[in-house]
Amino acid sequence: MRFRPSALLVLAFAMLVYANSSSLAFGQTYTVDGANALAAAKNGQGLVNYATAWTKAQPNNVDAWAELGNAYALLLNRPKDAIAPLQRCVALAPNLAPAWHALGATYVMAGRFADGVNAIKKAIAINPNQPTYYNNLAAAYSGGGAFATALATLDKEKPLAARLNNVNVWYYLGNGYTKLGDSKSAVDAYKRMLQLKPNFAEGWTNLGAALQFSGDNAGAKAAYKKGQALGDPLASKDEGMLEAAERAAQQPVTISGRINSNVSHSYDYYHDVSAGVDPTRTY
Repeated sequence: MRFRPSALLVLAFAMLVYANSSSLAFGQTYTVDGANALAAAKNGQGLVNYATAWTKAQPNNVDAWAELGNAYALLLNRPKDAIAPLQRCVALAPNLAPAWHALGATYVMAGRFADGVNAIKKAIAINPNQPTYYNNLAAAYSGGGAFATALATLDKEKPLAARLNNVNVWYYLGNGYTKLGDSKSAVDAYKRMLQLKPNFAEGWTNLGAALQFSGDNAGAKAAYKKGQALGDPLASKDEGMLEAAERAAQQPVTISGRINSNVSHSYDYYHDVSAGVDPTRTY
C-alpha cells in the first residue's frame, strides 16, 4: 500500500502552559496567546523571531523555549533546529512529561531514533497515561528498525486504550498497527472505535483497509461500502481498486510463454491523520 505523506505514526507535541503572559520592562509583553496567533497564521519565521526574543528576555521561561522548538519543528520543518530549545525545556523542567515527549518526537523527526526512544520513555515514566507517548515511542523503535519492539509498545498501550475508551485513541492505535503490519490488531482497534462512533466514515474506510490487508476481501468491501455511504470518497476509490485487483487476479498473465499466477497488487490509501494532529492533543 502507498501511504499519504505523513509521519511514521502519530507525531504530536504537547507543552504545558505555566502562565498566560510574561510582562517585561519597557512595556513589552510576551504571551502564549501571542505565540499561538502566529502559529495559527502559519507564520513560522515570525514565531521564531517572537520566541527568540522571548527567550532572550526570559531565558528561564519554559514556554518561551517550547514555542521556539515548536516553531522550528512544526511550522518550518526544521527538527534539528528544534532540538536545542526543547533540550532547554527539559533542563528547566525535568519532571515535565510533555517536554520530554516533545523532545523525543523531535528526535524521531530528525532521524535520531535512539535518542527519541530515551526521551519518550522518560515522558512515559513521568506520565504513563498518555497514549500519544506510546504511539511515538513505537515510531522511534520502528524508525530504528526495531519493529518487534514497536509492536510490543503498541500492545502496552492497549490496556490504556481500553480504560480511556476514546474514539481517537482507538483510531490512532489502529493506524499504528496498520503501518506496522499487524492487521488483526488493527481490525480489533478499529472495531472498538466504531462501537463508539458508528457513523465515522473514515473509520470504516480504515477498517476496510485493515481487513483487506488480512485477506478478508469480502469484509473489506462491506466496510468500504459503509464508508462510502457515510460520505468518504476514499472508500469508493479503495473498493474500486480492490475489485479491479480481484478481476486482474483471475486473469493469467503470460510472460515469455510462461503463466505467472503470482501477480501482486498494491492498494493505495487509508486515512492517516498523523501529519495533521492537533499539537496540543492529549487524552
